[in-house]
Amino acid sequence: MKYEPSVVTCRLCDAPVERDAIVCAACGVKSPWVPDEPSANLRVIRLVMWGGGIVLAIMLLFVVGMMSFGPVAEEEERDHRPPSMSSQGR
Repeated sequence: MKYEPSVVTCRLCDAPVERDAIVCAACGVKSPWVPDEPSANLRVIRLVMWGGGIVLAIMLLFVVGMMSFGPVAEEEERDHRPPSMSSQGR
């Protein structure tokens, strides 16, 4: 287990502050201390970023494919009535 000192320096004025302090007594800045380590595991962050990129790429390829090779509706295909009814109306 790593030893963490209870007193750290303020991120703005470098004055000593308690680790759990909400406001720096010297300069008044809120959250005077920010931990250096990220709150989540780096492997999890990297995995989520790669997964999101892959999903985004697949969606982009799908949209480009639908725009390039998707069905093009002609005037007769836009009418959803049976063919016998659409020809009588014209």
